[in-house]
Amino acid sequence: MQLRGIVKERSPLVRGIIFLVALLMLGLEIWRGLYIYIPITLLVALIPFFDKAQIISESGIDVEYKLFNSVMHNVWEWSEITTLHADYRKAGENVMLHIGKGIVTRTFVVTSTDAQAAKKMARKANPQIYIEDIDENRSSRSYCYSGFCDFYNCFTARFTSSNFRECFVDLV
Repeated sequence: MQLRGIVKERSPLVRGIIFLVALLMLGLEIWRGLYIYIPITLLVALIPFFDKAQIISESGIDVEYKLFNSVMHNVWEWSEITTLHADYRKAGENVMLHIGKGIVTRTFVVTSTDAQAAKKMARKANPQIYIEDIDENRSSRSYCYSGFCDFYNCFTARFTSSNFRECFVDLV
């Protein structure tokens, strides 16, 4: 089973405008003799042809990048993933999944049914993954008392001085 993240797509009109502006910039740079900016403009001209997809599957999570016919995969397997947090506040009616591998975090926006399926898939694939829901009633101190404490959560949470010390004790 594959779940796909909700990624905002550019409309064809916006893609066309970006490409035309890049061509205009390229013409101006050649006309003015500013040859050092030509590689940057060529990169800007490629933006409309770039696509990104977020995939959650039984093997792990994958961010798929496409440029013309070339495809690049950036895969994290479930054995490498350490945390999965479902944030019901930040994505409106959807759910933002924070998927962590060590200190690196990726965010995927999915529907609430897909979030439940992803949590079940994560529990089944790797029972070691720390899975938690983030909601409105959550205490900021629960980061350190739950055994999961890292720089990101301790510094972004509203912490007290005792919570701050506990975070650094867990890190050492």
